[in-house]
Amino acid sequence: MQERQEGLTKTYNRSHNPDESAEDIERLRELHVEMDRAVANAYGWDDLDLGHGFHETKQGMRFTISEEARREVLDRLLLLNHKRYAEEVEQGLHDKKKKKRKTKKRPKPRADGGTDSLFSSGDEA
Repeated sequence: MQERQEGLTKTYNRSHNPDESAEDIERLRELHVEMDRAVANAYGWDDLDLGHGFHETKQGMRFTISEEARREVLDRLLLLNHKRYAEEVEQGLHDKKKKKRKTKKRPKPRADGGTDSLFSSGDEA
């Protein structure tokens, strides 16, 4: 990347090109595989085969996880989200009742019939 004076967009476009075999691009792909594996392991998903490789996507050919793995990851994240939400509801963090908002107190009328303003101390008569 630095040797070629290329930015991220050009570098990643090259990494998604199956014909690109430059050493630094191959290393970038390896790093993405390692990072994805580390994230899956952090979730406890050691059983998940991510199926890294070149796959057709809506954005075209990409070096990414397989469609099957992508769907499995999304399914697991959805289940995890529902589980965490249920735990939070149990803890009372998502009270369904709307909390009553306190209404602003109106200034009390003074004995002379006026009201205190922002700039008065309330001592004026």
